[in-house]
Amino acid sequence: MPQKSTLVFFLLFVVGLQLSLYAQQLGRTANRQNNSEGADIGDQLALQWKFQTKGVVYASPIADQDFIYIGSCDSNLYALHKTTGAEVWRFRSKGEIRSSVAIAAGLVLFMSTDGVFHAIDAAKGTERWSFQTKGERFFDTWDYYQSSPAVYDGTVYVGSGDQHIYALDLKSGVLRWRYKTDGIVHASPTVNEDAVFIGSYDGFFYCLEHSGKLRWRFKTVGQTYFPKGEVQFHAAVADSSVYFCSRDFNLYALHTKSGTGQWIYHQPGSWTCVPSINKSDLVVTMSDSFTTLVFNKEDGTLRHKPSVPLNVFSSPTIHNNQAYFGALNGVLYRLNLETGQQESIFQTDASKKYSADFFDHDGTMRKDLDARYQHDINKLFAGYLKMGSIFSTVWVEASTLYFATADGAVYAIK
Repeated sequence: MPQKSTLVFFLLFVVGLQLSLYAQQLGRTANRQNNSEGADIGDQLALQWKFQTKGVVYASPIADQDFIYIGSCDSNLYALHKTTGAEVWRFRSKGEIRSSVAIAAGLVLFMSTDGVFHAIDAAKGTERWSFQTKGERFFDTWDYYQSSPAVYDGTVYVGSGDQHIYALDLKSGVLRWRYKTDGIVHASPTVNEDAVFIGSYDGFFYCLEHSGKLRWRFKTVGQTYFPKGEVQFHAAVADSSVYFCSRDFNLYALHTKSGTGQWIYHQPGSWTCVPSINKSDLVVTMSDSFTTLVFNKEDGTLRHKPSVPLNVFSSPTIHNNQAYFGALNGVLYRLNLETGQQESIFQTDASKKYSADFFDHDGTMRKDLDARYQHDINKLFAGYLKMGSIFSTVWVEASTLYFATADGAVYAIK
């Protein structure tokens, strides 16, 4: 029988090992299911703090211990105190930061638009290592995000605008492997114990072994205006199924081992965006159809389809039996997954100030928008940003919601 001191040391070692392998990342875990359980979020939400960056924020806040980490298009990565919003440190990159971070082994990991992948000391804000890709580029106006890294078993996985998927050593940044696709890879990788899942703007969805070897790839159907069926956003994986969305207006459910189809859902006239999963539900945000979809994840039966006033590009965050997400109108929404009832729970300052420029008193879009923006859809979407559009995925912790907005603000509400 081991001595008591030896046993205590062993337990501390095991706990320390577990913590060293644990990572906080977009969707909370590498499988990107994006769900959590805990105390319910109250009905009367109030601002706890607001922090202002100097650039558009597309990235999502990630919490770890006492801090919130988030990047901005002002080229800074910020560490903020979770309860006060006070700046603890900032790290300046040489490009915009549209990647949400992953946090593991005391490192904050992210990509910047100069094509450099950074590993920053989480406590000090100093760089530990970096990795130079072959460069970043963007597909079009709606290619808002860079790939956000996933950390699994000592390896960092990330996509790049140089058309590659990278696997880097967590501790050193040394390249373990890279895989070439035929398109920009701004989808974030989704990882489970068996494989790496990621889509590309080439219209293929890839399943790679942890070694980087291709297991299978699946070609999306494509659509008249998006013939490649570009895959822009991350997938979610649960059990033997992987779920992902495409610009071809389809939501796909595939078998993780073979890549064969399990079911497909077609949404006429609208991209499907990002899925999240709890025990029975698959919740998917939408673009131009201005809806949120709730499915039975096993067979694809559509359970709820509540409307939203404007596009949603971020992942719905499931907490208990509620889904939280923001839209381009600068409003945060809560969706009850049992009843399908959806309500607005918070409006950004910019939305309060500028929403009347885009919506009539009855909540419908103003009829003069096309003329005002010279029938240019790119200009229109740039105009939406005035409302403090919410591109970030909400982080839920200790009954507090953390998110960021296109006018450069980071919010904590409770």
